[in-house]
Amino acid sequence: MSKQFVNRKNELEYLKQRYSSGQAELLVIYGRRRVGKTYLLTQGFHEDSVYLLAEESETVLEDFSTILSERFDDKILKENPLRTWKAFFTYISEKAKDERLLVIIDEVQYVAKSYKPFMSVLQTQWDTHLKDKNIMLVLCGSLMSFMEGTLSGRSPIYGRRTGAWKLEPLKFLDLAKFHDVSIEESFNIYSVFGGVPQYWRDYNPEQEFWDNINRMLFSKGGRYYDEPKYLLREEVREVSRYFSILRAIAQGTTTFGNIASKARVNSNSLGKYLSVLEDMGYIEKEIPVMSKKGRYIIKDNLFHFWFEFVYPWKHLIEKGKGIPEDVKKHFNLYLGRKYEMVAREFIEANDELPFKFSKLGRWYHKGEEIDLVAVEGEKGMFFEVKWSDLNVRDVKKILNDLERKVERFDLKEKYYGLIARNAPKEDLVFTLRDIEMLTHE
Repeated sequence: MSKQFVNRKNELEYLKQRYSSGQAELLVIYGRRRVGKTYLLTQGFHEDSVYLLAEESETVLEDFSTILSERFDDKILKENPLRTWKAFFTYISEKAKDERLLVIIDEVQYVAKSYKPFMSVLQTQWDTHLKDKNIMLVLCGSLMSFMEGTLSGRSPIYGRRTGAWKLEPLKFLDLAKFHDVSIEESFNIYSVFGGVPQYWRDYNPEQEFWDNINRMLFSKGGRYYDEPKYLLREEVREVSRYFSILRAIAQGTTTFGNIASKARVNSNSLGKYLSVLEDMGYIEKEIPVMSKKGRYIIKDNLFHFWFEFVYPWKHLIEKGKGIPEDVKKHFNLYLGRKYEMVAREFIEANDELPFKFSKLGRWYHKGEEIDLVAVEGEKGMFFEVKWSDLNVRDVKKILNDLERKVERFDLKEKYYGLIARNAPKEDLVFTLRDIEMLTHE
């Protein structure tokens, strides 16, 4: 049994507060594709709303008129569709005179694409009519460049919007409850698909894990076979340039200069491309604790898995060969890197650690690394993360080596810990079972 709607508690509370404000509200809700915006607004927010989904069409206004005519049982509107966006806003303004009206325009970027002055018309109509009405108007979109443009000072609705919320992918601790499967299978799913709910909804818990992966990613014509390319085409013009940058980072090229060289991108323009990829949530610049120098990593799990395991084998996938054995062979090593993401979530959510901290991240210096370092003032917690089944001897060896690496830190209080798949129970030694217990709280 799948839980099709998990968490989003903060987002729902935000929307309900705005709906109950008693004032005119103009909200911008945005986020990457498949992150759950529509599901949040239509399934999680149960108010009696008018939901309008824009398509890439020249007949958007006529389509909206049909929905409005059905919603308000308006036979005249059904026979005489609205002809201008000014008329559209006048119509919903009239409907908001007597009772609270919630109007959601989803994929609003397509409206603006088919009618360029749309935002300017909205600005005028908001100033002259809507701002004094009992209305909550939600503009929702997935084209990140456009939606973030609506928040800038250059946007016609700048100063008119009453709120904005960027919907982020979910955390593993929430998604572990999405399907009725083992915690280890949930972790495997998360390692491939990250926190994007649509991918989890398309995962069939009645099938074996690798059968799902084969169906979704390793079959020509599979729904997500070319997902990264599709997402890039939706967002950017120079797809090949962004693709080369992502591929270079996925292959382990992590510093600015090396990425420019590997991807064959001029270093003067690379910063712009990296910034766009960061804004879209596909990469991030990882800054180690107590350092200013960072490195770029693939943040999105599906992008990471696709570039590491799908793209290099497309010549076989195109021939219907299925999942190459090398993928399964190296998957466990890949899981080790993803377990560090889950371990970080666990540390952030664990209230039973020696102290609360304000800094948490990786540390590395001159060839040595510590997977997780949590610091507050002159206190530090240090954790190694191992996707392995460890015995007492293994644990002791890892903690001794960790203590050696921590000698360089000038802190008054130091704590040493380990997060493994399985390990004997000790203070600050945690396992996947401990993480599972936290998902039930």
